Amino acid sequence: MSDGKFWIDEDEKELVLSDGTGESRFIIEDDLVIDGVKYLIIVDARAGEDADATVVKILNEGEEEIIIPVEEKEEFEKVQAAYIEDME
Repeated sequence: MSDGKFWIDEDEKELVLSDGTGESRFIIEDDLVIDGVKYLIIVDARAGEDADATVVKILNEGEEEIIIPVEEKEEFEKVQAAYIEDME
């Protein structure tokens, strides 16, 4: 996220994205570390119960952490399998 900032609100267990003009909050359903990469499974905090979850990963780009949505099917399936295993 190069044009904004993000942080994790530990008290609310939410990911907060800020673009300088406002904030968007996402409930963190789970966080996983797979092969040294941190993944978050998030849901828009304003969405209802039937909202779809999104998988994002946090990467280091130089000295800055960035958030990237997981779009590759293989990577998504790897995170999904780890999530299901974590829930059991």
